[in-house]
Amino acid sequence: MNGVPGDVNREQKRDITVDFLRCNRCGACKAVCPVFEINREEWSSARGKVELAEAFFRGDDIGWKDVRRVYDLCLQCRACQENCPSGMRADDIIMAVRYRLAENGLLPRSKRAALKLLESMDNLLFKFLRFFRLSRRGPLHGAAGRSPLSLFFPLLGWPRQRFFPLPADRPFLGRGREFFPAREVESSGLKDESQAQTTGAGKDEGERKKAADLMEMITRAREHNLREGKSAYFFIGHAVNQFFPEEARALVRVLNILGIDVSVPADQICCGAPFYYAGDVAGARRQAAGSIGRISRHRTDWIVTSCASGGLMLKEEMSRLFNIHGEGFFDFSYDPETEIFEGKPEEVDEKYRHIPGLYREHIEGKVRDINELLAEVLGLQDERGEFEDLFQGRGEAPAARESITAERELDQTIGREDLPVVTYHHPCHLNRGQDVNWQAEKILEILPGYRYLRMKDADRCCGGGGAFTFTHADLAQRIAERKVDCIAEINPDMVATSCPVCRIQLVDMLRRRFVLEAKARGEAAREIPVCSPVELLAGEIDRLSGSR
Repeated sequence: MNGVPGDVNREQKRDITVDFLRCNRCGACKAVCPVFEINREEWSSARGKVELAEAFFRGDDIGWKDVRRVYDLCLQCRACQENCPSGMRADDIIMAVRYRLAENGLLPRSKRAALKLLESMDNLLFKFLRFFRLSRRGPLHGAAGRSPLSLFFPLLGWPRQRFFPLPADRPFLGRGREFFPAREVESSGLKDESQAQTTGAGKDEGERKKAADLMEMITRAREHNLREGKSAYFFIGHAVNQFFPEEARALVRVLNILGIDVSVPADQICCGAPFYYAGDVAGARRQAAGSIGRISRHRTDWIVTSCASGGLMLKEEMSRLFNIHGEGFFDFSYDPETEIFEGKPEEVDEKYRHIPGLYREHIEGKVRDINELLAEVLGLQDERGEFEDLFQGRGEAPAARESITAERELDQTIGREDLPVVTYHHPCHLNRGQDVNWQAEKILEILPGYRYLRMKDADRCCGGGGAFTFTHADLAQRIAERKVDCIAEINPDMVATSCPVCRIQLVDMLRRRFVLEAKARGEAAREIPVCSPVELLAGEIDRLSGSR
């Protein structure tokens, strides 16, 4: 996205001491901060947090608990960074404060306990729930409303009507199989494009052509990948493994159909993202080093993720944890005489000396979000220039941007009114974090059995923010209401997203709006499912190939 101020950060070396100097106090961050939009307090915005951070690191007399309260109220959505005209990274400054708080023992006990549970991929909590049969065995369901578990929700600061998904009866990992060869699906009934044209792919010629085009892309990709012997390591992550194993199954199946062998080792552990964003850098390094070591045992072409934060951790933050490219920022000092912040050289613990080499050889440059990889192997067109206008709001006047959106939506709706409508929510750590934005929408656009419509503010934070939706439930709900308003304007049959935490947040909020509130008004309740693009693609492939 050439010309976008926030992209300065992708070209320049990350250095928190420079970021302090870049902030010119213009307040542009306030216009896009989801927390500031609700609280309307200066400290809620990045500008306020940066100013407080400077005072905090100078040693001014500020209560530690007050500092923790302020810096807990950040979703790490990076909207402030994206919209900063000087390229300042407020998210790095906020992380530095969280690190200093954790180093001084101010990480809450409840958060420390939760992080302890996340060290393994199938912890005691999930095992406890399954032992007492508090798990799902069919379509997604969870604890809410009349569930006995909801009696405990107020103790956590949650409303009784909150929807909390229960783990699946069995996680994806540990099912006994860890390698899925692509050639196993060779006899799955994939049809050539002439057959696909006559399969129930729609009522008009346009739909039949889309079906044929999709199957042709799949066939071409499969032949190439089988010939080249392409393979992928699927880094699954906690939430997909426990709550959405059906997404994992769809991902593996789609990659196999595309001719890619998939490894999903059962010895995976947490990548360290929850520790990192909590400020527990030591814990994040420990987990990241363990993950890097285990991934390095497998030689594959790609490392695939379907978790936005996990992918960002693998692509970017792991490198910073071990100062691989000289971008470590976790320790620095303030010189009162010169009034300058100076970074301290990052000393990598001796036990981690081998990690940078493993990361460079086995991980760096190989990590792909599943939407990113699908677009790559299917040869989908990069429409980044147009998406820049639609998402970033730059380069065109508002009226022009609305015209572009209206024109695209008109193209999407012609002759397809009978098809179910799907829209897409962009996870912050995928869109702004990994710069993966157009790919998921393009995947949804090429599906013959759906009509894709883009919602307004598709890239605005939904309030999930990792643990934020659980630790700040009321604020997260208020932030999500704007997102649900945008969804309601389209009135879709389905919502797609590419982050398991966003998925949990949207399931909860859509249920409240379209089921609970609808019933309270005496209206018919309406369930709006939330899924991932790869699941929809898998379903379409099965439908077109006659597998269902």
